[in-house]
Amino acid sequence: MRFLWALIMAMANFAKGPLTAAWSAADWCWRTAWSWVPGGGGSGTVMPAKHIDLPDADIAVEAKAEAQDQQRAADYILSSPERVAMAWARSTPAERDTIPLTKLTDDQIDWLEVRLTDDQLKILALEKSEYKVAAALAGQEGAIIGVPSVPRQKKSGPDISGRIMNFRAGGLERPPAYAH
Repeated sequence: MRFLWALIMAMANFAKGPLTAAWSAADWCWRTAWSWVPGGGGSGTVMPAKHIDLPDADIAVEAKAEAQDQQRAADYILSSPERVAMAWARSTPAERDTIPLTKLTDDQIDWLEVRLTDDQLKILALEKSEYKVAAALAGQEGAIIGVPSVPRQKKSGPDISGRIMNFRAGGLERPPAYAH
């Protein structure tokens, strides 16, 4: 009896492959035929609109040109240390994190962020002359009225008179002058 049952199961599995393939083909034909019926069944495929609202090519070109102009303006604003300092002073405290201070030295960054008060930053923001801001960044006292300049670093070596004396003392030794 077991042998007979195994034989029937083997024949069923053998017949299952072509039957499954035939069923899938018939199902595909049925669905395809019903999808051609207008308003009838189908797979629910949505046809694209006849007119697609794409932006005009001129608008895209203008938007690209505007973006390039904005990038050039941002590059110009941050092109020199004076402009960076002025942009930083004119911005709000929340916007200051977005301004790169790479053009400034550590002393100048310390001057902007720590030493200047809010009132002094307002005076710096109202300054129109880049030359005055450059002078303040260079450490020239009184460059901008009401705003202290960046403190100058003192040189660690001797001053000019000490350097001249060291130069003279370190020169070639002369033989003593004898009167003949």
